[in-house]
Amino acid sequence: MMKKKQWKHMTMAVAAVAMISQCPVLSAKAAPLESGNWTLLPAASDEFDGTSLDEAKWKNGIWYDVTSDLAFHPDNVSVRDGNLVLTAKKETYNGKNYTAAAVESKFEVPGTATYVEVRAKALDKKANVLSAIWLQSSPLTWAMNPNPEIDIMETFDYSKMTSTLHTWRQSPNLHLKMGSNGWNTGLDAISADYHTYALERRDGTLRFYFDGNLTWERTSYEDSFVELSRHMVLSLEGHLGAPVEEYLPGEFLIDYVRTYYDSDFAGAPTDGLYQIVNKQSGKALSVPLENNSTQLVQKDPVIAGAWRVRKEQDDTWIMENASNGHYVDLAADGGVTSNGTPILHYESHGGINQKWYIVPTEGGAFKIISALSGKSLCVKDASMEENAPIIQWTYGNDNEDDNDEWMFVRIENDSWGSEW
Repeated sequence: MMKKKQWKHMTMAVAAVAMISQCPVLSAKAAPLESGNWTLLPAASDEFDGTSLDEAKWKNGIWYDVTSDLAFHPDNVSVRDGNLVLTAKKETYNGKNYTAAAVESKFEVPGTATYVEVRAKALDKKANVLSAIWLQSSPLTWAMNPNPEIDIMETFDYSKMTSTLHTWRQSPNLHLKMGSNGWNTGLDAISADYHTYALERRDGTLRFYFDGNLTWERTSYEDSFVELSRHMVLSLEGHLGAPVEEYLPGEFLIDYVRTYYDSDFAGAPTDGLYQIVNKQSGKALSVPLENNSTQLVQKDPVIAGAWRVRKEQDDTWIMENASNGHYVDLAADGGVTSNGTPILHYESHGGINQKWYIVPTEGGAFKIISALSGKSLCVKDASMEENAPIIQWTYGNDNEDDNDEWMFVRIENDSWGSEW
């Protein structure tokens, strides 16, 4: 059985001070955490500087149509003055007497080693319509169990930063609330001004922030909470009961969504042809040559072949086999969140399970992290053997095994075929 590596916990002096302080000084603007080497991911961010919703990044609406006393109306979503504007109104629509608004990102907010921050002004407390900033992806599927939901901020109590964790297992359906936290901001109503709401997922831990102050730290026994990519959801909800008509229409204003990855990606491979060699075994990533299996294996570099590596516009990488044109692919028909799920070669389809973050470690080596699951490309059981299968596993760096680290050996003479 593969040894599961232990996580290295990092000291965060700023966060510690924030927890000790009884009356924190709150800033309306925040920045990425000082403890980290943060790189902005523009494809998973939005400044809302245009005049309409960026349909390449967002879907107008979410996977349910109504929320208590309100129905979602697409006309209630707009972009104005550098803000995404979600509006609640008194009007009849889809069987409800009030309307609300919601958007779900088409981009993925990656899990492992990331920080996402939203600057927003919640809808006026007096209107009694809940503003929510959360992470979840639709549709909910069996393959993505437990389908974690991370509520970064919901205005159940306007004096607090309220954050909650849920799972939504499918087939059979089972919803579990996994924990909740309300952190006293010291304010009468957070809806009176803009604030930053943020989530860090790193070192196997979730950390929530209000205006740069640590509000909740939770180590999760479910890997998916801290590793799995999720969509950003911004919505107005009816969980507070009947809206107060006198204070409608009202607006939930979102200034920006910014996603960061904890790496400078220094030395990462540029577009080209490589052998991808396991740091521990010295064997190279390969398609199986003797049978029809689709699971990747490791082989002697002399016979392993090569991969064309290319960086995508969303700052992920794809790896295409130079012989058959198939991509390195995480099996996504089940067990996406599980350690041990096979890594395959499969024809190109543009899915996120064929996209990877190539993150430097030490000595010229890299971890290859699935942009979907947040887990690492790994040789099963730290095997040194020829044809050992390749799987995904939670990456860790306090273990004697280097079976989840890889070297990219550039091939200058493309004897496997023509370039892209």
